[in-house]
Amino acid sequence: MSIIGSIGNLAVDQAVLRLRLDNTLRQQSTGQKSEVYGGLGPEARRAIDLRGEVGRRESYANAADRALGRAAATQTVLSRLHDIAAELGAEALRARTMLGTGAEALAKTATAALEEVAALLNTRHGGEYLFGGSDVASPPVPNAAAIATSPMATAIATAVAGLDATNGATVIADTVTAATDATTTPFSPFMEGDGSTEAARAVQVADGERVAIGVFANRNPDGELAESWGRELMRNLAVLASVTPELAAEGGGWDGLLNGVAESLAGAATDLANEQAVLGAAEQRIERSQTWHKDTMVALRTQLGTLEEVDLAQASAELGQLKSRLEASYEATGMLSRLSLATLLR
Repeated sequence: MSIIGSIGNLAVDQAVLRLRLDNTLRQQSTGQKSEVYGGLGPEARRAIDLRGEVGRRESYANAADRALGRAAATQTVLSRLHDIAAELGAEALRARTMLGTGAEALAKTATAALEEVAALLNTRHGGEYLFGGSDVASPPVPNAAAIATSPMATAIATAVAGLDATNGATVIADTVTAATDATTTPFSPFMEGDGSTEAARAVQVADGERVAIGVFANRNPDGELAESWGRELMRNLAVLASVTPELAAEGGGWDGLLNGVAESLAGAATDLANEQAVLGAAEQRIERSQTWHKDTMVALRTQLGTLEEVDLAQASAELGQLKSRLEASYEATGMLSRLSLATLLR
């Protein structure tokens, strides 16, 4: 009976060894100490906390990445708009001494620029309009494809057609009205209504920290609407698109009109540069935050690895030892079984 009892004890030990062997094989295969937190023992709570912190920071880093993509697309558009404002402003100054054919060329150039500006303000990124505020599904310039014949452009053309030698300032004032009046504005009802006072779109970069990255088609960073860069850019391009050879002969009125256009486009170019600077500063804040989160995640994952991951070299060595012990146990069981059988046959 003592031999049989020894065999029973060996069987129990073998079962334990097999469980340890299976667990070590799984660890070697997956690289993880356990497939469930319960297998980590007292370190389970810390592992859960670390994994949650990694996930939280990963979410911030991903949000920053999307925001930087949106900001980069916005910067590209702003840069082109700035170039258009500067180039057409220079053309307006040169046009003061232009002959009739020069006025025709300027009008064609300005019309093309006006259409390009309207299209640029309707740029989308990731399926969302960049310059439309929270109304990301609707274009901020609804009539962009026909902006050259829109109510604003038509009203401005009518005002410019009435230019004479003395009324340059009056014509400019009339074009301002055309660009701001509710019935002729080039911008959507949302942009001129509820969207005119809403906060700029922002990204959450850390607990309690948001960075604004939204840019409005009809509004400057300081909240200015009536003389915002978007409105002034389209208004003055519409003015230049309306000039004719006959108007170039109006002397003082012609000079006054083009001086006003050139000055306004220079102001729009300055506002666009400021817009780019504000957005650039926001990009830097987001990049710093993203870098911080990524660096922190590296440290957190290192800590998590010490809790959840196995030392493969150690696991391999332990696997060899377990196999040797199990084989030795099986041999001992076989020997005891033979001894027990011999005893029974006596």
